Amino acid sequence: MRSFDRALFALFAALAIAGCRTVNDVIVDYRANISGGNYAVAAKEPAELAAEDGSDRLMWRLMAASAYDLAGDTEQALDNFDVAEDIMIENDNTSVFSQATDTAYAMMLNDRYFPYDGGGQDRIFTCLYKAVGYGTRGDFNAARTELNRAAQHQENWLWERRKDLAAADDRMDRESAEYAKDKGNGSKDEGQSNIAVQNAMKDGSFGTTIKEYFMFDIFTSGVLDELKPADYQNPYAAHVCGVFRWLNGDGDGRGYLRDASSLRPDNTFASRDFSSCDKGWKPKNQVWVYVEDGLCPEREQQRIDLPLLLIPYAGRYVKYAGLCLPRLIERPAAASSWSANGETLQTLASVDALCKIEYDVYMRGAIKREITRTVVDVGVQVALGIAADHSSGMAQTALVASQYAVAAYSAAKRGADLRCWSTLPKTIYLARVPRPNDGVLEVKADGVPAVKVDLKPGNSMVFVRKPAAGAVPSVKVVTWP
Repeated sequence: MRSFDRALFALFAALAIAGCRTVNDVIVDYRANISGGNYAVAAKEPAELAAEDGSDRLMWRLMAASAYDLAGDTEQALDNFDVAEDIMIENDNTSVFSQATDTAYAMMLNDRYFPYDGGGQDRIFTCLYKAVGYGTRGDFNAARTELNRAAQHQENWLWERRKDLAAADDRMDRESAEYAKDKGNGSKDEGQSNIAVQNAMKDGSFGTTIKEYFMFDIFTSGVLDELKPADYQNPYAAHVCGVFRWLNGDGDGRGYLRDASSLRPDNTFASRDFSSCDKGWKPKNQVWVYVEDGLCPEREQQRIDLPLLLIPYAGRYVKYAGLCLPRLIERPAAASSWSANGETLQTLASVDALCKIEYDVYMRGAIKREITRTVVDVGVQVALGIAADHSSGMAQTALVASQYAVAAYSAAKRGADLRCWSTLPKTIYLARVPRPNDGVLEVKADGVPAVKVDLKPGNSMVFVRKPAAGAVPSVKVVTWP
């Protein structure tokens, strides 16, 4: 048995064991605990799995860090965010698709066989949350360093996406050819998968199916060359960086506030901040209130069939030609409106929209990879079917049985990559208000008091996080006396 086949057999056998707790099981329980406000409980299992140092270690670190942060355990949160950032730095040297795996032909299985790398927003929010954590401790130098990194990740976003797509395409080309030859179908498959990908990506009917299931347009979605900075840059990170530098006297907050205002021109608070900073105004006893509402989209698996007419040599020999891809599922808001001391907060950033852009970029590559996997497997089925047509008796029976076995094997190994940092917020809201005379800031959700924050004299940044309607809000305060 080849190493590839042994790995698949071991995987399926493991999953068949009664009581086996899968990655998805852990994620489902984690999300339930976060939505219910059980933050300390939510942190426990991801923290244990992160310590095992597996291929999902980055995702577990981020999930554990978020839960600790929500629970108010800033030290544990910072420790986990630090390790997560170390992993990201390791991945900067090479795409995860270029890294070695324990399984031969990993690319011919599915994307889950490669380490979780996160996306641009994972990196931006990691640095942003670290900056806030350091800020609450009064360590403004460390906070500034993290905000610098967040800004750099904003700048690197396009480059990082191009790097990952190129590495994935290169590995897919190599492994699909090697796999086809290993299965005895190299000559028949040569060039056919590329033709099938091109046919599918140009086919209007197939495009309609993809759009119906995944809200992804194969003609326009996720095309890097067509994206504008407003599509993928995070105005929340830009604004926090700008206000921090403004209050800290760093002298270059103006540019970040300009970027935030440009990225979110409908937010009058962001526009006013840029205008005030641009004119040299010095804030005094001002409070910036940020609310992180809800949770970002999650992913669920969806199987669809690849139309056989798009496959150059399919014919009647194909028993299975399915694709398995992730669907993006938006989650509800924690509240429909927020206010602070009578001032209505305005939307600063839609993390849903930022996640959708990253999903679209991922899907542009993932669809091509899934089509290639399907076409190569179809080639093996066709080769067996043709051989069976030219055989008889027991030999023919064995070939037909092998044909069905390959089809079953192809269906079983398909699986969408559902991993994501699902504790990011859905929407960010912003307001700036004067520090109240009694020092008590009251933040309301849908007109109902959510939190009261005691503020020291001086300028402050207040960060409120409420993942779900039934969850207890988490609050962090950074103050400049």
